[in-house]
Amino acid sequence: MASTFLPDDSGSTQRPDLLTGLGILSFINCGLFLLIYGLGLLFTLGLRAVPEDEFMAQMNEQMAGMSDMMGEEGAAAFEELVPLFYHGGALLMGLLLLRTIARFIGVINMWRGRRQGFTLYAAAQVVGIFIPHVVLPWKYLGLFGPFLALAFVALYGSQLKRFS
Repeated sequence: MASTFLPDDSGSTQRPDLLTGLGILSFINCGLFLLIYGLGLLFTLGLRAVPEDEFMAQMNEQMAGMSDMMGEEGAAAFEELVPLFYHGGALLMGLLLLRTIARFIGVINMWRGRRQGFTLYAAAQVVGIFIPHVVLPWKYLGLFGPFLALAFVALYGSQLKRFS
């Protein structure tokens, strides 16, 4: 796996330490979420074999046992999300899996010093902030996840001058 980085101010063409650290964190993150979304996709596809009424009855039974822990707000969110998950869970998991694959390809290319890796990674991260809302209501747009995604894009972007 040959890597080519443009020289820094001292003339070194070694991979910058920041890129090494970000790359390791990104490889761990992508590997974990490839597993989670891949299994989630298989689970949600298999879920379609269960009749909707039966699935909803099972979920309501589970909810009854946990309602004290969840509170009113948690119970309301649960009741809203369960039908969305049943009908759109496979689409959501598939979209998130595709985004993670794109991010992973981008990270591999940045690890090798290629500028197009940053473009792919940044596009996947930014689109990935909004793509879950094809299925989920906008009120579930978090703050920490998008902030972290944009922070990683900015940190990788700070190294653009070293990519070939």
